[in-house]
Amino acid sequence: MLGVLGLDPLDPHWADGGADDRLTEVTDGLVRLALDQRAAARARKDYAAADAIRDQLTTLGVVVEDTPSGPRWELSR
Repeated sequence: MLGVLGLDPLDPHWADGGADDRLTEVTDGLVRLALDQRAAARARKDYAAADAIRDQLTTLGVVVEDTPSGPRWELSR
């Protein structure tokens, strides 16, 4: 029954954790969009908005680190 539902943990599809390159691209694009909005808020010195964007990303499990070359993000563990 798990195979019919696409939930069989032994299916080769799940061997790589079920990763989908398109999903990775979309996720990266959406996080970059949020980070661009955060950068724009910081540029206009709207730090409350920039902090709110960062807090929303944190709530979603995205850790943002500001570096000299720009923000870097990763999923929290």
